[in-house]
Amino acid sequence: MKVLALPGRDEAGKFRAVVRDYPGIWQGLVLDVGCRSGGLKGALAEQQARYCGLDLRQPADVIGDVERGLPFRDRMFDTVVALDVLEHTDRIFDAIGELYRVSRRHVLVSLPNVYEVKLRLRFLFGRRLSGKYGLPLRQPRDRHRWLFSLWEARKFLQIQGQRHAFEIAEEGCLIGPRRGFAGGRFLAGMLPNLMAPWYVALFQRKEAG
Repeated sequence: MKVLALPGRDEAGKFRAVVRDYPGIWQGLVLDVGCRSGGLKGALAEQQARYCGLDLRQPADVIGDVERGLPFRDRMFDTVVALDVLEHTDRIFDAIGELYRVSRRHVLVSLPNVYEVKLRLRFLFGRRLSGKYGLPLRQPRDRHRWLFSLWEARKFLQIQGQRHAFEIAEEGCLIGPRRGFAGGRFLAGMLPNLMAPWYVALFQRKEAG
């Protein structure tokens, strides 16, 4: 499995990593689903892509909800990206179907691995996994709805891709910069379900040339 090491610990590091490690997909019209503040757009500054960011609120280019249907026609975008988005949705099957529906060529998805070693240790010692899980005292603005391993994420995406005429072109795991040394990369490649915080998969439409 391909191991991608983030160049920085902040969110922008993940955007730079996927742009760097998947160089062949940043052409034409790119849709960034769950774009937040548009960090991927900055990482694409030197690419030939035309960017459109969608999220539930501003400053997105388009306001929309992926699990309730994207406001775009079929196959409108060359590449559709959803980085750490699907786990926030209640209707995850509807949401991923929308990603495939509006893509003409590629879909790039990342999902968190809650079975990663640091989170296992937090759970073992009775600490919260993160602010996205647990039972908060006040209703949160957002949270993760699903808890799964890297292998579960891989199987889920593989099956959903097949149902929508997509196949995995490349797959890998994302690790932070502290594990980016040679030994850390080796361990993540050998034991991704234990050592990799994220799974990432690049899909291509089967009939795309």
